[in-house]
Order: sequence, then structure tokens, then C-alpha cells
Amino acid sequence: MKKTLVAVAVAALAATSANAAVVYNQDGTKVEVGGQLRLLLAKDKHERADLKYGSSRLVAKATHDLGDGFSALANIEIRFDNAGTPYDSAKNEFGGDAYVKRLYAGFAKDGVGQLTFGRQLTNLDDVGVSDYAYDLGNVNGLLVTEAEKDIRFRSADFSGFQFGLDYFFGNAYNGDDPAKNSYNNNSGFGVSAFYTAAVAADTKLNFEAGYSQVKFGDNALGLDPYKQKSYLVGTELVTGPVSLGVDYSEQKVEDAKEKRLGVGVKYKYLDNASVYAQYRHARNTFDGETITKANRFILGTGYEITKNVITYVEGSTENTKIVATGDSVRDNKFRVGLRVLF
Repeated sequence: MKKTLVAVAVAALAATSANAAVVYNQDGTKVEVGGQLRLLLAKDKHERADLKYGSSRLVAKATHDLGDGFSALANIEIRFDNAGTPYDSAKNEFGGDAYVKRLYAGFAKDGVGQLTFGRQLTNLDDVGVSDYAYDLGNVNGLLVTEAEKDIRFRSADFSGFQFGLDYFFGNAYNGDDPAKNSYNNNSGFGVSAFYTAAVAADTKLNFEAGYSQVKFGDNALGLDPYKQKSYLVGTELVTGPVSLGVDYSEQKVEDAKEKRLGVGVKYKYLDNASVYAQYRHARNTFDGETITKANRFILGTGYEITKNVITYVEGSTENTKIVATGDSVRDNKFRVGLRVLF
């Protein structure tokens, strides 16, 4: 059964705000407000254990029925983490200044898709099936998963199949002399595809793939323009309480290349509780010669006290080997998290 695009828009908000409040619903216009409060007790290598801010957000979404299956939509997301800068463990700061993280609007048509414009997540953010962690996963890190100026189209569901298209405008100027700005730094495009197939009563297969290509260059430094090309393919098997996902991704910049293989497994031992594990192997090469190899393991568990209150514990260890010298560097991370959705 095909989803209407208004339902898709509401579901997108529900992913951020499981209990969003309808503050206005009249004459075909609905406005919903919700959000998340995220907190972390974290311990990283060379840092003390600390209570850290976890990218809390406040989201408002509006939809307006235009008739004949058409609708207009708008979304704004406010964050509170020092205008996007990382948490500084050397300071006693907590939270931060409010700023706009997402800001977009567009149109939707039942049975066709949704077209939006603005500062938003790309379709590529949905690509990747082996990441069951809350904070430490990032299996699609080689793709362009968000853009400040993006045109995004996401198709409706056609018998389990969806596709996405993105265009990133990038920066209008990236040098000292505007007359030299003949190259759109950080501009590019992305394509993605998603398919779900039911193979038994409680078993399904998910297939996902994504590709992004981005231009880079710096006129101020006199660097020649170059392109960054990335792709990811993944397959997930979900049967009863068990999920198993495998992702493979590559990124190429001139003669440099990074390859990643990720495997994840999740087991729901209760309706509101699960354990999960993830392995990732990464290899960096230049001109065909291996520079570094890295292996990372993640283990965690999550528990939903209610559908709006989520707790989790997860840890990771990663060992990176520098091939030329034989030296290795290990990085350990530990998280205890709390998320309250409203």
C-alpha cells in the first residue's frame, strides 16, 4: 500500500519527535512542534569522563493541503550546540547558542514524491544498513549526507522501491578575488535507491545504494579543482528479532582512495530492548599503495523506558595501523546516553 506524501512528511517528523504536538490544524494547514533532549556521559581516549551535550533539537513542521493530492510543507530545526562547533572538553560549557540546523520547504504529490529546497539532510543520509549504534556508528560517512543548499527529490513508495535525487549548490565564492571564482566549491549531486522485499511472514530483505560526486577547489591557495566520488551499497536481512546488515563503501579523490566494509547485527530480546554489535574495516591507499588499515568494533545495548524515553550504553575500540612504519594507534570510546523525545 502506497504511503501518501503527507504521511511521509509526518513520519519524518516523528523520527525526530515521537510525540510531536499539533499546535494548529485548520483550513487544511497543520503545524506540529516536537523535539529531542539528548545527553551523554562520555569517556574518550585522553579525556576525562564528562557529561556532554548530545545535539538536542527543537523541530517545527507545517503542511498545507493544496487539493488533488498536492501539499506544501515547511520545516525548521533549531539546535543548541554552539552553532555546530564540537564540544570543547577543555571548557565547562554545556549546551550552547541556538542556531538553525535545518531550514527547508517544498511540495509533495500523493503517489509521486516530495521535492524540497534548502538546508537539509540529503537522501544519502538514509543509505546504510549495518549501523545499529546510537552515536558511534557512522557507516555512511563517505557520502554527502547533508547540505546547506540542497534540492532534494524523494519518490513515493512503488511496491517497496524508492529513489532519491539531490543537487548541492556548494559555495558561491571560495577565494580572494571574485573574478577568479569560476568553480563552484563543494557543489555536486547525489543519487540513491532503496528496495524492500518480503521473503516470508516475518522476514524481509532491504537493499540500499547511494552515489555522490562533489567538486572541490580553493582559488585563494591556487589549488586545482578536483572531484570527490563516493558510493555505498548495502544489504540487510531482518527476520523476527534479528537484523543483519552489510555495507561496502568507497571514496576516491584523484590518486587517493578509501575503502570501508561494515557488518552489523542487532537482536531485540524484548519489544523495547536490544543488543547490537558492529565491525568496520577501513583501508586508505594512494596511487595503489596501502597507507593505513583500521579495524573498529562496537558493542552496545539500548532500552526504551517508554517510546519517548530512550537509554543506551555503547563502546568502541579502533586500531589503526600505519603500514610504512608498522606503528599502531588505538582509540577507545564509551557512551551512556539518554534521549527524551517530545
